[in-house]
Amino acid sequence: MEKSPFKTGGMIIVVAIIIGIVLGLLFGSLGVLAAVILIAAVSFLVLYLIWAPHGIFAFFLEEGYAKIIMEGNSFHDMHIKKEGKYLTPKYDIVNEDSKDPRKKLPFTIFGMVPYLWPFRNVYTYNQKWVKFKDGVKEKREEVLDHVIIMPYVYGVIVRAAETLGKIPIDMMIEVEAEIFNPYKAMFQIKDWNAAMTLWIEGASRDFVSKNTYEQIIRGELSKNLKDHIIGNVEETLKQYGVKINNLTVVQVTPSDAEYEKATQQRIIEERRKEATIVRAEADAQKEAIARMGSALQMVASATGQTVEKLNKELETDPSVLLTKYKEQFTVAMDLVNRNMAIDGKAYFEMNMPNNTSGGGTDFSNMLGAIIAANKIIEQQKKEPSKSDPPSSKGEKVYTKQEIDDLIAWGKKQRKQ
Repeated sequence: MEKSPFKTGGMIIVVAIIIGIVLGLLFGSLGVLAAVILIAAVSFLVLYLIWAPHGIFAFFLEEGYAKIIMEGNSFHDMHIKKEGKYLTPKYDIVNEDSKDPRKKLPFTIFGMVPYLWPFRNVYTYNQKWVKFKDGVKEKREEVLDHVIIMPYVYGVIVRAAETLGKIPIDMMIEVEAEIFNPYKAMFQIKDWNAAMTLWIEGASRDFVSKNTYEQIIRGELSKNLKDHIIGNVEETLKQYGVKINNLTVVQVTPSDAEYEKATQQRIIEERRKEATIVRAEADAQKEAIARMGSALQMVASATGQTVEKLNKELETDPSVLLTKYKEQFTVAMDLVNRNMAIDGKAYFEMNMPNNTSGGGTDFSNMLGAIIAANKIIEQQKKEPSKSDPPSSKGEKVYTKQEIDDLIAWGKKQRKQ
């Protein structure tokens, strides 16, 4: 059976006293002096190393905690240790720059606060709480001899809260709470943490009941839920010396396993749909760039310019290029579209704007695509792909003679 700290320390002091008596008998007055020094030193070390850590005759103040002293079954006093904070006579914890009156600091010896034990005792209480670690609930329960006054994150679990459509969901919520008046938290309510958990759970259920399953499960209303909970709980908690610094909804899942499976499947299908849309848009953009590249090649041939020179003009001022080569671009795009239709691809119509001075948005977009196409063409010339030649994608590469013939034919067709 393990001995109590009080008995262990007492036995050490008794041994020191016996040794002191022997020294006094053997060496007279010199021995008595040595005995007094020995007993005093041993007694202090026992107090400091064995008794004070267990609240016997003295206690230590730890950073970020408060110690409560009881006299019998009644509250007697309280002391705290927290950098940048101090305690008021009403036991509020305030900042150092506050103008509130200060409570008298306790007498200390090397950080140790002596008091009249066993007539007074350090207050102890049983504390239960929940902590989340890597998304897993961890229940804790301890007998504590201090009150934590630094911010601390507590877990709250809400089970089977019914949505607007009566679908039950489970929620894991992390609450960063801070005690700013330990007296109120410990003595004006039975269990402040249990009460806070119940109030948060109630506010959560109220919010969930007014919103749809889809909105909540997607996290669309996380901020609204946070504001709702804090708004409904904060003022009540403050009456008991506790405040909420932050609140986070860690996880929301359907209470029913079938609902959870269906929800996961729905999310997967939506992700696939989004991926399909992105791929379709990429394919459409690639095809548009291919058409623009062919059109740019035609305009360059028809005007006797190089693709590089046209590209520089596009980047400098697209509206000027439109004024100079509007007819050539119109014919080129018409021919490319007709050729694509003949090759069995979907017909793609791009009308040129009538405004030749303003450089309309449609034309600007087209020129942007042409510029992009030109950049791609230039890059392909520098780094040709062995596995994906242009012809393998159905892209038409025109010779100079073919371009001249097509432009002549196109002009004739448009006049008719």
